[in-house]
Amino acid sequence: MKVLINFIKKEAVFTIALLFAVLSALLIPPDTEYINYIDFRTIVLLFSLMAVVAGFKSMGLMEAFAGAIINRVRSTRLLVAVLWGICFFSSMFITNDVALITFVPVAVTVLTLCNKKELIIYTVVLQTVAANMGSMLTPMGNPQNLYIYACFNVGTGEFFSITLPVILLSFLLLMLSTLFVKNEELSIN
Repeated sequence: MKVLINFIKKEAVFTIALLFAVLSALLIPPDTEYINYIDFRTIVLLFSLMAVVAGFKSMGLMEAFAGAIINRVRSTRLLVAVLWGICFFSSMFITNDVALITFVPVAVTVLTLCNKKELIIYTVVLQTVAANMGSMLTPMGNPQNLYIYACFNVGTGEFFSITLPVILLSFLLLMLSTLFVKNEELSIN
């Protein structure tokens, strides 16, 4: 029993998700239609994107990328802008979740190496906002866009005409948020 309690404490999100899954199965009993609820095309596309990013990580490209950032950026404000900017633009092509999974660890590594740990939380918050806002631009930016684009036959021009104004405003607000970072010269440990 103690092992079960420790597992529940350690894996709280999984446990809650499992409880809700069981509850939903009790409310709507499983039947032969359950398999049709799954959008396998979207799942395969997301898996493919995540596999490519995992391949980049295993090749050491992410660590090299962190080193390149450190070697080129010389101020804290620009560093924070670069770190959220990477999430903003990459999320348009590799989804918001994959961008965060990939680049938040890079940001933590870079900020730690630059002795700016106090900027980690603010930077990660900006990265999260940037990834979610940037991912809205393209059909492959997030799973919802893939679903809307595929199921409702929204044309590319119409899709971009809806998302582009929101993206531009989001980018401007993120730039303004960067101004709250004290602009100091970076020192690398």
